[in-house]
Amino acid sequence: MLVKGYFMSDDYTNLQNPDSDYTDSTNAASPYSGKTSKKPAPKPALKKPANGEVTILATYNWDPPISGKTEIEYLLSGKWHPGTLDYIEIAGPTKTSPGNFTALLGMIVEYAPGSIKRLNFFTHANKKVIGIIGTMDDKNVYFTESVDETEISNNATNTIQYTFNGQSFYLTDVQARFTDDAIFVLYGCDIAFDPTTLLTALKDLLNVTVIGFKDKTVFCPPSQTIGGTVFNRSGEKMGIMKKDFKCGTDSTTDWRSLINNPNAVKVTK
Repeated sequence: MLVKGYFMSDDYTNLQNPDSDYTDSTNAASPYSGKTSKKPAPKPALKKPANGEVTILATYNWDPPISGKTEIEYLLSGKWHPGTLDYIEIAGPTKTSPGNFTALLGMIVEYAPGSIKRLNFFTHANKKVIGIIGTMDDKNVYFTESVDETEISNNATNTIQYTFNGQSFYLTDVQARFTDDAIFVLYGCDIAFDPTTLLTALKDLLNVTVIGFKDKTVFCPPSQTIGGTVFNRSGEKMGIMKKDFKCGTDSTTDWRSLINNPNAVKVTK
């Protein structure tokens, strides 16, 4: 429905490409380095998250880069995908770019033991793979760094010394950052389609309760100006796909509350 040169958000919900399988990861099989420097860097002061919450955003940018005008055209023609700028609009300025799975673990270790009550991770995913870094074009989302159930399980069952930002740590150090009742919430499509795979593997790895969604996460930018040159993200909302989903009624700015959505799946530690 066109109104005064604007495209109403309810009308492009299903123009997003929610059924993309994504391109397989091209990252190396081993996500960590066993090498350490002869003189380890001084340990930085550990952080304490506000209200016990840490939010990490994966990195996805258009490749090749596109203009605001082109992004509006992609949105209106069903070729659009949410990326890092949309995660920032939804969740606010926060930590981004884990780099790879080891870096994601390393970013957790930067916080004080027992200080993380809720960890949020915004990303793209599918039924078998969680993306960490990738690119987008008008056809698909492509992972350049990702992790699957096998890799997560291997990290859980093997004693590995990780290195991140010059600091060495073990899985027990990562686990120690969480409170006893902590939750890890993954905002990505289909992560909980089969909760016995990705969610259970992460629960076993981190020793925390893990929450994901068994359907698509839908991002709802506000109305765009037809022929405009600036893509408007102000007040962008998100929701979880369901039958007859409409951005106007089924999306929210209160993204934390989506863990209560009927499509949310919790795997308790």
